[in-house]
Amino acid sequence: MTYNFKGKTAVVTGASRGIGEAIARTLAGDGARVALVARSGDKLKALAASLPNGAVAIEADMSSANGWRAAAEGSLKALGEIDILVNNAGVSAAQPFGKVTPEGLDETINVNVRNLILLTDALSASLIKRRGAVVNISSVSAYSGALGQIAYSTSKGAVNSFTRNASIDLGRSGVRVNAVAPGVIDDGMWKTAFDKGLDREKTLERMGRLVPLERRWGSAQEIADAVAFLASDKAAYITGQVLRVDGGMIV
Repeated sequence: MTYNFKGKTAVVTGASRGIGEAIARTLAGDGARVALVARSGDKLKALAASLPNGAVAIEADMSSANGWRAAAEGSLKALGEIDILVNNAGVSAAQPFGKVTPEGLDETINVNVRNLILLTDALSASLIKRRGAVVNISSVSAYSGALGQIAYSTSKGAVNSFTRNASIDLGRSGVRVNAVAPGVIDDGMWKTAFDKGLDREKTLERMGRLVPLERRWGSAQEIADAVAFLASDKAAYITGQVLRVDGGMIV
């Protein structure tokens, strides 16, 4: 299914790879002019050049204290006004109890929660003006937890809470705020783990057993399709919701 985003602008954080790249390609393919936000300069510029509608690359490190400001200022300068904000940038520090570090906790909370909130706030005036839509990327870990993912699971629970509260704050102005909670996705963060030596095939088989739907992992495109729906006019009366796209992992 395709949606009509012609004449609309979109900001996608963490857009240089995986789910973020799939979201950017999907929104651009459906007509939006997209600002891609990430710290991967050359790769980001190459991706922007490959997309239609004058996509632009915004270099911003969302793990830094002022990364949100660079993302907001760069996006507003490039696009003028913002119709769609997709808060996709995320990190995960695999640290079980007894090994939790301040540095790992701070980076996870900074990227996944603090800067997500500050970026949304910085773009809120434009979103209100355009009666826009925000889609946050959460995780099923917010519901189930995961071994060694204390900081990550906690941060995604905060994203869900923020989604609900932001939908209340912005709803009277016509801005919708929703979230997508992916299950196990064969891309993005898992690719990083595989690149570091985690056995891909064994992990796919083991984790796939947790998924009722065909015992398979999801794809980045399946997450992008859910994001596009929530950002579109087809979801005009949906706000404050977290849509789990997980093949039935969580019931």
